[in-house]
Amino acid sequence: MRKFLVFLVFLLILLAVADRGLHSAAQSEIAKRVGAQYEMSSEPEVAIGGFPFLTQAVGGTYSEISIVTGAMVVNDVQLERVDMTARDVHAPLSALMSEPSAVAESADARVMLPYSELQQRLPEGIVIETEDGEPRMAGDLSMGGFSTPVSAGLDISAEGETVTLSPRDVQIGEAGLDLGDQVAQRLTATVTIPRLPFGLQIKGIEALPNGVEVTAEATDVQLVGGGAQG
Repeated sequence: MRKFLVFLVFLLILLAVADRGLHSAAQSEIAKRVGAQYEMSSEPEVAIGGFPFLTQAVGGTYSEISIVTGAMVVNDVQLERVDMTARDVHAPLSALMSEPSAVAESADARVMLPYSELQQRLPEGIVIETEDGEPRMAGDLSMGGFSTPVSAGLDISAEGETVTLSPRDVQIGEAGLDLGDQVAQRLTATVTIPRLPFGLQIKGIEALPNGVEVTAEATDVQLVGGGAQG
């Protein structure tokens, strides 16, 4: 009986080691495939959720896989980060290691767009900076041949794939100048967000101190195989 218990413990240890080894190998393989598929400069971070891994691998369905990318360029637009959670992912282990294919039934993501991308759409001399934790537009604006210091809060909204930047509480340096409407018009800009990776669709947007965060969702997401989804 004692020998049997020792053997059982030894077997459980082997299974645990195998579980973690295959878990790490699968994460690495998905990261490599996704990085190549979207031509990323560095592989994304991939974490397969759920325990034990072996039961999911045998069944070919994973409850949750998270993918976090570094900076990537999509249709000439710089994205700072894509943080996505894919759920109910169908990916047989044999397919991952040979003919790779991984499809998620659904996914939600947060996509960070740096202010440097939006700033390019504003007039020359205007920058987006953070003041007391809030993003603001400020700088010297050319008006009628004169340079006028201006600043304004920043409101942001999205409709479809179009993001609109609008000034709020416009402040003009020279007292007595009635240029509020003109300045507001000059400081309003629109940006067309490119088709996001993984077929993600924009659901919301928020201006944060370090950039614009887009929330997005998708269904039937081809994580690996089938070419880049945009």
